[in-house]
Amino acid sequence: MPDKLPARTRSAVLARLRTGEAVQAAAEELGVPVREVFRAARTDAGLALALAGVDPDSVEAVGIVGRADYLRLLALGASASLASQILFDGGGQANTWRSDQPAFAAACDAVTDATVKRAERRPSRFTPERRRQFLEHLRAGMATTKAAGEVGITNAAVYQRRRRDPGFAAAMDRATATRSTPEPVGAATDAQWTAFYEHLAVHGVLRQAALAAGLRPETVYDRRRSDTDFAKQTDHLRLRDEPTP
Repeated sequence: MPDKLPARTRSAVLARLRTGEAVQAAAEELGVPVREVFRAARTDAGLALALAGVDPDSVEAVGIVGRADYLRLLALGASASLASQILFDGGGQANTWRSDQPAFAAACDAVTDATVKRAERRPSRFTPERRRQFLEHLRAGMATTKAAGEVGITNAAVYQRRRRDPGFAAAMDRATATRSTPEPVGAATDAQWTAFYEHLAVHGVLRQAALAAGLRPETVYDRRRSDTDFAKQTDHLRLRDEPTP
């Protein structure tokens, strides 16, 4: 059976749902099996909103659909930055929602946590070839975050590997020490970011971790605002909440 209602039937169903009529009564009145209405709502966001009691043509509906799509992408395994690229061309709309709506932020964290636990059961994607390419990028002067992105791994995967593999940690240190293009004066070094992550994982406080690594706290907060993957990663490492400027 088709998963889409004919346009005229859909309009008639929506008109009745907007008045508060129960879907069973509306479907019966129109001679449509109620299961067909539910089946159509699987792929029809407007119909699903109407069934939930929200006018699909309202301004509110746009935000609801956007947040639902964002959570769906997180549940499918997309990173926060990838979900933003897909839905908002990389814009900060999701960050604004997270800041303004604590319940949405909590939902994002819950979905991400569940997805990460599921992903942990899969084999590591940090293959020997990616390791080689990653280290080459570091030697060429690329920052850790950029190098990780270039070979298709996350910052978290890099620092998890560093913590459990002393040989890899040493290789990273050698690669950054022999960079052909030095980092800009005043830029945070990979060693500082490593110290920051390690301190944060133990103590869970952003400001303390920044100071312990020789970073200005503002450097961490600025990066959290501009780098959604970094914000998500540091949120996972924090053990308790602290106000973020």
